[in-house]
Amino acid sequence: IPDYLGLGDSELFHPYQMAEPNATAIIDMLRTTRVFCEQERIETNNQLFLTGYSEGGYTMMAAHKMIEEEHADEFTITASAPGAGAYDMSGLMSDVMLSGKEYPQPYYLPYVLFALDEYYNLYESPSDYLKAEYVSSLLPLFDGTHSGSEINDVMPSVPMEILKLEMVEEFSNDDDHPLRQALQDNDLYDWTPQAPMRLFHSTGDDLVPIANAELAYDTFIKNGAKNVELYE
Repeated sequence: IPDYLGLGDSELFHPYQMAEPNATAIIDMLRTTRVFCEQERIETNNQLFLTGYSEGGYTMMAAHKMIEEEHADEFTITASAPGAGAYDMSGLMSDVMLSGKEYPQPYYLPYVLFALDEYYNLYESPSDYLKAEYVSSLLPLFDGTHSGSEINDVMPSVPMEILKLEMVEEFSNDDDHPLRQALQDNDLYDWTPQAPMRLFHSTGDDLVPIANAELAYDTFIKNGAKNVELYE
């Protein structure tokens, strides 16, 4: 089980819901595991199974994609089973946040926003996106020592209420908005898995709608994938 960038002793900001940096963390761990097994003379059968749930389902999907597209000479995936991942960040998950409805884990929104800014430089100041009261109350809590529950305590139950109204309108009406483009860079549903994959997702998931798995499955099949299943 890999420790993602920005967690543990790392001083980086965790690239939450970002495909490339989290996929590389998994691939680096696989390489290290292979070396360790050789050094310790631990016999393996060379089968590689990938699985993960929620953020883990998303990052596992990213790793599956990166391995097949960039590291097929190094690894062969036997099968994968991504669970409950948010594979459509720019569409379905953005719509969830824009819906104006209460959300059980509102801290997910600033977590994604701060992570994307760390890597894409979305804004000169958080105050470009956030209402003043949330700049002062939220930012200090993303220092690696506070839990999601602690952050939720200062969040409104409708996450988008932390954002300036004009920012929400700009994002909603501009397909080329920098935030939208950054989210699109991290969508994971439009490619073609080669190794067998079974997607798992609960119809009752109130954090990541099952439509994410349905969209990924439908697009994989449309793109010509032969070994993909969706288990609801």
